[in-house]
Amino acid sequence: MRFWTLNGLAAVEDVRLVDAHGHVWIEPPHGVSRDAQLELCDYEPIEAELADFRRAGATTIVDCQPGGCGRDAGMLVRLARATGLHITATTGFHRRRYYPPTHWLWSASEEEATTYFVKELTWGMREAEGRVPATTIKVGYEGYFEGQTLTLMAAAAEAARRTGAAILCHTERGKNVEALRSFFGDRGVAADRLYICHMDKRPDFGLHRELAQAGVLLGYDTFVHPKCDPEQGAWPLLKKMVADGLADRIAVGLDLAVASMWRHYGGQPGLLALPEQIVPRLRAEGISDSIIAKLTGQNIARLLVRQTPEGKELSE
Repeated sequence: MRFWTLNGLAAVEDVRLVDAHGHVWIEPPHGVSRDAQLELCDYEPIEAELADFRRAGATTIVDCQPGGCGRDAGMLVRLARATGLHITATTGFHRRRYYPPTHWLWSASEEEATTYFVKELTWGMREAEGRVPATTIKVGYEGYFEGQTLTLMAAAAEAARRTGAAILCHTERGKNVEALRSFFGDRGVAADRLYICHMDKRPDFGLHRELAQAGVLLGYDTFVHPKCDPEQGAWPLLKKMVADGLADRIAVGLDLAVASMWRHYGGQPGLLALPEQIVPRLRAEGISDSIIAKLTGQNIARLLVRQTPEGKELSE
């Protein structure tokens, strides 16, 4: 099984350590309000940090910044080639606040948005030179289906149906995630093609178990975010899910979207938090190496493989 990266196709079996919710490059466009400006666009410290991550055994980063709100596919390609990391890029859309007021996507028809998403997944992304396709489709879900958000989510579903790409869902502390399965299922996207991010911000074990048993991949990405209280949320939740036999439906990420969390910018904890802090803690909690390999690599890698509704691989 293989999936698209900015360095070409990668084999799932070759994947080791993965940041399943990464932000590699964010250059906020002109016109975005100051309180919504996430800035991560200084090449040298980013390359140095990625190189450290690669030397520590990491193979892959799932970049979660779609076009129009800070993504630069050309820079992502440059960084992937310089460091040897398999970086996957995403099309789709984020929350409205991260875009300039007049960005075309927020007045596009469903057909126009679908065409854009499909083109980025099959031909290539707008900023990249040459045919460099995105791997996934992001939706900036804030807990409701209305207005242009509904239009764009419907377009994302249709693009996923046409291309076999997985959908990764930004959520606001898991708000109304119960509705995502039926929304996408009604539009031909199976639950096992959904990756719902930031789910450990809503540590409702019953909900997590239900979604996992349905086939959804759950993103746990608050381990290095003290304000999210991972000792009361992410860690107990993860241990309980593993004990319940649901380790196949969890992907561990870092979500380092601000420069102050990167070591080469002078911050903490940096990308090395995954191999130096999280993996050792997983072992200390009594979790086997085979399950750790799933949580920190294999689960997300399998999701990245494009598939038909019948589960047949689409890698060409």
